Amino acid sequence: MTDKLPLRVFLRRGRRSLRRMTVLQRTIFFDIRMEDLSYAQLAQRHGISAEQAEAEFAAALRIFMRTLYEPEPWWRRLSHRL
Repeated sequence: MTDKLPLRVFLRRGRRSLRRMTVLQRTIFFDIRMEDLSYAQLAQRHGISAEQAEAEFAAALRIFMRTLYEPEPWWRRLSHRL
C-alpha cells in the first residue's frame, strides 16, 4: 500500500481515517488487524452479532481505503510546490 505513497503521507491519511471511524469501528478494525480475532470472537467481546461485527469491519475498511486514496486538499498540494 505504501509503494505509491511516501510514508509520511500514508501515516497522515491513516490517522485521518481513524478519526473518521466510530469508536466501535475503530476498535473492531484494530481487533481484527492486530489481535487476529474472528467475527464470532468480536461479537462475543462487544455484545453484538457476528454479522454486525463483519459489517462494522467492512465499514471501517471502506473508510480507511477511501481516505487513503482521496486526493490531498488543494492547500496541502499548494504548500508542497513552494
